[in-house]
Parts: sequence; C-alpha cells; structure tokens
Amino acid sequence: MNPLTSSSAGDQLTGRDVELARISRLLDAPAGNRPALVITGDRGSGRSSLLGAGIQLARRSGRHRVLTLAGSAGPAQRPYPHLLLALRHDLAALPASVGGPARAFLGLEPDTRAPHDSALPSVVAAAITAVAAGSPVLIVVDDADHLDPEVLAMVVRLSAVPSVAVLAASRTPPPAALAGMPVLELPPLSHDDAVRVLAGRGRTATAAARAAIRHRARGNPAALVELGDPGSLAGGLLSAFGAELSRLPDRTRMLLCYLAAAGVPADPELIGLAARVPGADGWRPATAAGLVTRTGNKVVFSHPLADEAAYRSASIDLRLRAHQDLAAALTASPEYQALQSAAAEPGADERIAAALEAAAAIFRSRGDLYEATAAMQKSAERSPAPDRAARRLARAVADARDLRDTAWATEMYAQVRALTGDAGPLVEAAWPAAAATLWSGRPHEAYAILTGAGLSNTVDLAVLAATTAWLTGDEEHRLGLIPFLATAPSDATVTAYVRQIVAPEQNPGHALCDEAVLPPDGVPLSARERYRLSLLGMIAWTGDRTRLAVEVLRRALAGDLFEHSPSPGFGMQLALVNALLDIGEWELAQRYATTPRAGGMPTVEAGLASLRALLHALRGENEQALRLARETWRQLDVPSNRPAHVRLLRACGLASIGDGDHDDGYRYLRSMFDRDGRPLHPYLSARAVADLAAAAARSGRHDDARTVLDQVRLAAGTAPGDRMRILLELSGALLGVDEDGFRRAAGDAAGAQWPHEHGLAHLHHGVWLRRHGSTRDARAALTTAADIFTRLGATGSAELAQREISVGGPSGPGAPTTALTAQERQVAELAAGGLSNRLIAERLFISARTVGTHLSRVYRKIGVTGRHELRTDLVRA
Repeated sequence: MNPLTSSSAGDQLTGRDVELARISRLLDAPAGNRPALVITGDRGSGRSSLLGAGIQLARRSGRHRVLTLAGSAGPAQRPYPHLLLALRHDLAALPASVGGPARAFLGLEPDTRAPHDSALPSVVAAAITAVAAGSPVLIVVDDADHLDPEVLAMVVRLSAVPSVAVLAASRTPPPAALAGMPVLELPPLSHDDAVRVLAGRGRTATAAARAAIRHRARGNPAALVELGDPGSLAGGLLSAFGAELSRLPDRTRMLLCYLAAAGVPADPELIGLAARVPGADGWRPATAAGLVTRTGNKVVFSHPLADEAAYRSASIDLRLRAHQDLAAALTASPEYQALQSAAAEPGADERIAAALEAAAAIFRSRGDLYEATAAMQKSAERSPAPDRAARRLARAVADARDLRDTAWATEMYAQVRALTGDAGPLVEAAWPAAAATLWSGRPHEAYAILTGAGLSNTVDLAVLAATTAWLTGDEEHRLGLIPFLATAPSDATVTAYVRQIVAPEQNPGHALCDEAVLPPDGVPLSARERYRLSLLGMIAWTGDRTRLAVEVLRRALAGDLFEHSPSPGFGMQLALVNALLDIGEWELAQRYATTPRAGGMPTVEAGLASLRALLHALRGENEQALRLARETWRQLDVPSNRPAHVRLLRACGLASIGDGDHDDGYRYLRSMFDRDGRPLHPYLSARAVADLAAAAARSGRHDDARTVLDQVRLAAGTAPGDRMRILLELSGALLGVDEDGFRRAAGDAAGAQWPHEHGLAHLHHGVWLRRHGSTRDARAALTTAADIFTRLGATGSAELAQREISVGGPSGPGAPTTALTAQERQVAELAAGGLSNRLIAERLFISARTVGTHLSRVYRKIGVTGRHELRTDLVRA
C-alpha cells in the first residue's frame, strides 16, 4: 500500500496505488519527454486528492518547482496573477524582456507600463518557460473544466516545453482544449477497497449497514465516506447536491424523491405516474443539472450522493407516500413491489415477510446477491414467529456467504443463535457462516463455529471441519474429527473424506476410488452431485490417485469457475490446480490458477498465488517465483493457511536451487518440516521429500535430511502408495541410505503418472550411473529426463539434464581437474573450506547465483554430487 494513503486524504487515495504509480512515473520522466497527464472521474472519485498526492511527491523529491491553479464553479477563471505571484522571487533573475513585463503587471516595476490583459498568456508562458530552463516545473491544474479555454491552451503549449510537466484533473469528459493529452480515468473502487475505506472510518455499527453503504456508494470514495458518516464533510458533496436540488422546480424535486425511493433505475413514465407528475417536462431540469441520466428506457441518478440528497431532502410523510404509491405501481415487478410494501408498512407482518422471501428468491435466481441477502434479512426481521425468523435468517447467512461478505454472514449467524436453540436452523446457518469465515482467512474461528453447532448434527459440518483441519494442519483440529467418525453415518464418501484428513497414511478412500463411476460429460449435475464429486476428487488427490482426481474435480467444477456462479467450489479448485501440476498439465493448471473470481477470499487468493509461484519454479522462472512468493507472504497469515505457506516454501526452495544456491534452497525446503523432521503439512510437505534430499546432497546436510526422511517414512505407514514409495526410494538413494533406490525409483512404471518427479528420478539415476562409470546407461537415463522436462516446459531442469549429458565420459573422485577455470577453482576451494554460497559471493564480489553455476560445473568436472564431497586437495590436484 502506498504510504500516501495514510495521509489526511487517505480515504480518497485508498485503492489508488496504480494511479499514484502513474503520477510517480510522470514526475520521474527525463526532461524532453513532454510528461503530461489528465486525471478524470466522477465527482468524489478522488481527483483532487491524487493531485495533492502528486504535489506532495514532487515537493518531497525536491526536483520540481510546483505551480498550482484551480478552476471553480461560476464564470470561467483566468488565474494569471496567481501564477505570476508564485514566480515573483524568480522574475528579477530572468532576462529583462521576460521578467520585466511580468514584474510590471505585479506592480514591482512602477516605472514600466503593465502589459495589456490580452498579452498576459504570453507573458506568463514566457516566464514559466524561462524558470523551467533552470529548474524543472510541475504545473498542477485542478478542476480544469472550470478554467477558461485560453488558460488551458496556454497550459497545453507549456506542456511542450522541455522540463515542464503538467498534471491536471477534470470531470469526465475533459475539456476539448486538453485533447491530445494522456487521460487517466478513475474507476470505481473495488469491493475490497470499499471495505477498507469503511473500516478506516470505524463509525458504522453493523455489517448489514456497511454492506448497504457499499452497495449504494457504487465504489465512489466520497459517497462511501459521507454515507458511512453523515456528519463528515469529505468534500461536502451531499450538501452540494442538496443545494443543487433546492434550485429545481417543485415538480422535479417530487420526481427525484420518488426515483430515490424506488432505489433502482426506473422507467421515468412509471415514476411520473406514481408521483402524479406525468410527461417528460418534469425531468428536464434534473437532466440539465446533471443530476440524472437516461439509460435506454430507464432514468438513474448520476451520483449516489445525488440519490441520497433527493431522499433526505423530502419530508418523512412524502417518503412514506412515495413508497405506498410505488408499491401500487410496481405490480409487474413483485420483487420491487415487496420492497416498497415493506418500506411503506413498518412492523412485524407475515404477509410482508413472505413477500420479501419470495423477492429474495427472484433476486437470487438472477445473481443479484446483495439484493437477495438484504431482502432475506428484512424478511426475517418482519417475521412475527421466531422459528420462521430463524429459518429465514439462516437462508440470509447463505446468501451473504455467496456474496462473500463474511462480516455480514457471521453477524446474522449470531442473530440466529440469539433467536433459537433449535438445531435445525442453527446447523443451517452454521455451515455457510463457517464457510465464509474459513475462506476469508479465519479458519480457527470457522472451526469454533462448526464445533459449537455440533459436528454430529450433519455431515456437511464434519466435511467443512475436515477442510479446516487440512488448512491449518492443526493436530487438535484433526483429532477433533474423531468423535464424528465414532458415530459416522453410512455415507461412504463423507466418511472416507474425513478419515483421509484424520489418518492419510491409511488411505481410507482407496476402495472408493477403485469403484468410482463418473457421470458422462455434458450431463447436468445438481448442486449435491457436484458436492459429492468434489469430495471424491479431494479423496483421490490426497490418496495420490492424481489423474482420477483431475477427472473428477474438473467434472464437479465444470461451468462453475468460469461462469457466473455465486459460490464456486474454490477449496476444490486449489486441489485441482495442484493435481494438474502433479500430472504435468501445466498450461491448464495456469488457467485454473489465474481465475479472477477469488476476490474477497484471502485464503483462496493466497492458495492460488502459492500455486502460481510453484509453477514458476517448476518451469525454471526463478525470479518470478521468488518475487511472487515474497508478495504473497506479506499478506499471508501462516497459521491460518498452512498449505499456501508450504507451497511457497517449496517454490522458493526450487527457485533458489535453480539459481544455483543450494544452501538457501535447502533452508526453504527444510522449513517445510518441524525441528524434529515431522511434516509441517501432512500431505504437501511429504511430497517434497525428494527435493529436500537432492538439496541436502548438494549442500552436505545428509544427516539432517535423514531425520526428515525417517519421519516422512514413519508418517507414510507400512504400505505407502506408489507415489510415496517412489519418492522414499529416491530420497534414500540421494542420501546414501540405499543407492539401489535410484534404479527402483527410475524404473517403477507407476512413476510416469507424476512426470516431473519421474524426470527427476531419471536425472538423479543418470548422474549416479555416470559417476559409477556406466556412461551409456547414464546417457539413456539423462536423455529420458531431458525429454520429460522439455515436454513439460521445465526449462531449468531440461537445461540441467542436457548439461549432464554433455559432460559424458567416465568420471569419479579421481578424475583430473585441469578443466577448471581460475574462478571455478577459487569457488571450489572456498566451498571445500566450508563457506556458504553467500559468503563466497561476498568474498569474490560475484552473485550467489554465479557461485551456484560455478559449483554445478565443478561437480560435473571432478565427478562429485555436492559440496560434501569436495576436498581442497582434490580441487587443487
């Protein structure tokens, strides 16, 4: 976040980091680039605040002389005296032909006749040009649409002067005089940024009220501030719109009151009939004042604060009458009629509550999630019977979850608990409330909601609790699932899923995967069928039935991630992306990992970012992997999202190794396990054990890595699946436990299911064969590895395999070292003496990556696998 957003104008700058960066680039542009920028946007969008930030940046850098001018409502402004006064201390040093007329106009040359007003633009432009010749000038123009075109023409001419930059702001569209200048239009704030603005205010009591403000403000910063705090000035737009409304004819104000009461864009004829102001004439003054616009056959307020001002300026009696009249007029739109009836008839009423519930269903069916949630909550509030109120409120919790408004969902869940002790509505509300809390990055709170509702009450709660335990990696959460298993229902899929989380080494879903029958492609699936398929996909993935997992999860999520479904199975999406990486479908994995629909769900956003970082590392895009990992960690709560943290560690480990820094690579990979070697995450950590073993072999940490290997072997149980068996064989061989494991790992036919790991098995086997004199077999194994990596797009690994092939010939610890370059010899001697890559880099004034590259070449030339085999006498031989 840009530090300027914490300034006094912080509300107006929240969410404007891209725009601030654009301004910063303008200020840093070299002389002669003619830097200029016109910022446009609605009233209250933050144009003036961005100009203020630009002035602050310019003054902080000390590079530019800043000149400001601003227009104002009323007659067009000609601020020439203001500009000359700002330059008055510079004028005396300018050539007489330039400074003289300017000083005369200011009265600083009493003996010289002041220039005529018509000459002022030339006088001012000449003075600014002369000052800019000695020091860059930034001209900041606010409310350019209120300035005289002659002034704007002068500004445009000055923008062509070397060392003059222009930063202007205007309403949309900008004045014609500024045509040709680059334009930056301010978009509405995103949902997350709107949340931050309201959170920063800290005065709006309820989550429901905050949601209403965000909906009505439509991303306008000033509207968010003023609707959230009616006593705030925040530019005074609400009062400004009130003043504009007061100047309109009574019949126009009546129309605007009814339009505001309607709450949505409406047919102007319908509004006119309801307000008893027929015809188009009544709308014309509002249109001319810019308060409303026509869109097709609808009329809509041009600004959310104009809407608010129109409603507030009406008396309470007029507002009530407007709602009554609109309820009578909206017979063709029962959902809006229900809202108007509710506003017109306060108090508990089952008829009103039922109509609101029906309205919520209509809104929900067309994806209007805010309207559905608000209508459902109002339905609960208007219900005379507590049991019906609780049931309706539980449905509203699910709507808020689909809206991804966790605060609203949990607020209503608390209201359900206060209304009833009946397990039915409590469980119905607990599930969506916990889901919203879980994916918003608060799994510990989610687990508390689930256990508070009683896991034995429904399999859905148990499934969500198991997913929570998967995310946290918390032993207590996993053990908390055991009581559910003691009374598990006959649902084999749910039971297997929960057991898979509690005891993955037992592979309880093995039989279920063997018997799986998938529905044919194209057959429509119900929400429940998708849900059960998702569970089966998760079981298959965690049981290393990876290709089955991909088939099942893609079928379950088809049409969900890339269409407008309100609550996609994002938890299963993470599993799908990971499974696609495992089976080598990297292009498809990238597509699923870059969905734009994870906004408002930090757990999912971090999970997808960690998978993208891992994909970068697997492809050999090391810099991108490290950069994305650092960015993601800055926003990650590690105890709440253990899988994302573990993936980021693996991505950084692989990227560091790819850059030749095996020491850092080992440290990252070792952090995927605790001090005693136990996996930080029971599934993801264990699948990286071979990466850790390879890094350990290169950095001389065999003993420490064997501790990890022992723990992973213990966790895998006595009969590990194909994938873990191969990984354990390869890891043991790399760490010198059983070198025949190279042959078994590379030769296991099951390994082809996980192509990257299969390529690594052949790579390490080939290196081992070459070291032991089997040159022909080594070349075959290395060629297989290179082919696999090339097909995958694993550029770094493919290049490594090709380099190993190019070495060729027998090698071993006694091979001659005359091929070492002088710097390779220096690096090797320092490494043999125990120095890390980083210390060697500092000693020789080279990068750690270069050190790693030199060591890789040294290992191949002298026939060793890592620094633990380096000896100073061998290097010097």
